[in-house]
Amino acid sequence: MKSRTSIALAAGCVAGLGVVILSHAAAEEQQEQCPNTKILGHQPVYFPYPPGLIPPDLCSEIKRVQREGDVIFKEALAEWRALPPPVLNGQPPVLEGAGYQAVALLGKLENYDRSMSVGKDVACSFCHMPYVGFTGPIPSIDLGPVAMPGSMHFRWGKRKPQSYAYSPYFPRLHYNKVLKAFFGGNFWDSRSTGYKLGSPDAEQAQHPPVDPDEHGFPDTACIAYRLSHADYRPLFELVWGEGSLDIKWPPDTEAICSIPEGATVFNGSRNTLRPHSTGSSWGTPPSDEIAMPVALMPDDRAKANNVFDHWGQALNAFEASANVSAFSSKFDAFLAGTYTLTADERAGYDLFRGKGNCNSCHLDGRGTALKSGQTDTSSAPGGAPLFTCFGSANEGLPRNPVIPFYYETKPDAFLYTPNPAGFGFKDLGVPFPKKPFR
Repeated sequence: MKSRTSIALAAGCVAGLGVVILSHAAAEEQQEQCPNTKILGHQPVYFPYPPGLIPPDLCSEIKRVQREGDVIFKEALAEWRALPPPVLNGQPPVLEGAGYQAVALLGKLENYDRSMSVGKDVACSFCHMPYVGFTGPIPSIDLGPVAMPGSMHFRWGKRKPQSYAYSPYFPRLHYNKVLKAFFGGNFWDSRSTGYKLGSPDAEQAQHPPVDPDEHGFPDTACIAYRLSHADYRPLFELVWGEGSLDIKWPPDTEAICSIPEGATVFNGSRNTLRPHSTGSSWGTPPSDEIAMPVALMPDDRAKANNVFDHWGQALNAFEASANVSAFSSKFDAFLAGTYTLTADERAGYDLFRGKGNCNSCHLDGRGTALKSGQTDTSSAPGGAPLFTCFGSANEGLPRNPVIPFYYETKPDAFLYTPNPAGFGFKDLGVPFPKKPFR
């Protein structure tokens, strides 16, 4: 089926299906206040939830966070325009002068850009605002659902967003044969391994854009497409090379990138780990088998893939900057010798690295004195501790029954069912293979 025909079917599928009925006042209010205005066909809000589950202030809070993100985005645009142009020099060529700032600013602009989602309403920052330590910023969600809604209103995520402060320091996922455990990686389940880019943090930035319950793009190339139309395109091409966004886009790209991932028009693909088998209005097959409904020619697909990698690398640069990972705590000042711990703070720290044995997992770069009378004679190795061993543990916590994902058992307007298993869904955390890495 050609994409042009498929897209028309997707835009009109709700009228004939009746699969989502807004059956109570709360759902009707959400439809009025939080419509899917930028989703192809202006589809109705997905609302399979029982009364009282969704916070009543959801739409007003979404709009508040969007306004706050827009302010920071405009500030970042002004910072970029005021940045002294770095000079490309040397062999290999490097951006001298303001090169570091240019890459970090590019990541900042990407982070606060709402157009980097299928509905042009969710930026990365939506789940990671600075005033709450770069995690979820909506109090009524933190008190109940915990996870955040995505660009397609209202598909919901499964887990509370992690803070991405200091996440650029996470090592690649690896197996420790002595401890017989995995360490490193990013996300709660370490699925961002860093296998390709060498950075779990950069790879982490590549997952939400094509997660059907988050930014919701059906193709990684949609990031390149939206970047090619961004105001800050010149900065991207300054950092990653002139012409890096010169891609010949099929005429239906905008329409494809306005349909959320998982739509039956894409054969119900779950995400980029599952294949699409749709063509394009250009009449050419997808450039490879993995979730690529935007039918680019091989050279252009390679460019789009490079752009997607650079997208993650720029976000990693921003998150590694003092904007996000500031190392500005009282404890950092104590390590630098510019702050003296109070008596209570000193007692707590001695317990932390002594009898409590906390620093065996929450590493502070020092040894542990477990017995009274012992003295820690180890030397700090230098650098700022992150208070983690980058490992994972099963804490035995029960399901949170107010996470909306458990109730998403009905198809939405695109015939996508986020969670067919309902409460049968088990979040298994870190998937341990039958045969560990060797």
